[in-house]
Amino acid sequence: MSGTTGASGDMYFSADGGVYDASGTMIGTYETDAAGNVDAVSSDTDGDGVLDTTVTDTDHNGTFETGVVDTDGDGYYDTMVVDTDGDGDFDTAAVDTDRDGTADTTAHDPAGF
Repeated sequence: MSGTTGASGDMYFSADGGVYDASGTMIGTYETDAAGNVDAVSSDTDGDGVLDTTVTDTDHNGTFETGVVDTDGDGYYDTMVVDTDGDGDFDTAAVDTDRDGTADTTAHDPAGF
């Protein structure tokens, strides 16, 4: 396994497309394009079989443009953040407070959040 992430706990990305925690438990997957650039990382850190977080880097600049979080495990996003101008800061957010899969609140700040 290779690669590691921040202070919230080590995560390792293996050649088989798996994301593993420090104990070796698979907690997600990642996808790459033909050149080997990471396109998306998805994780199920609580092990309930439902993705908790998905982030994508579609322009291959090393910065994720979209983040989707499902905090309650119902299969619908609760929060989505997007970097619409490519500056590395999320500037648009949508929140689904009633868990119906549709944004109830949206916000946009060109300076980023």
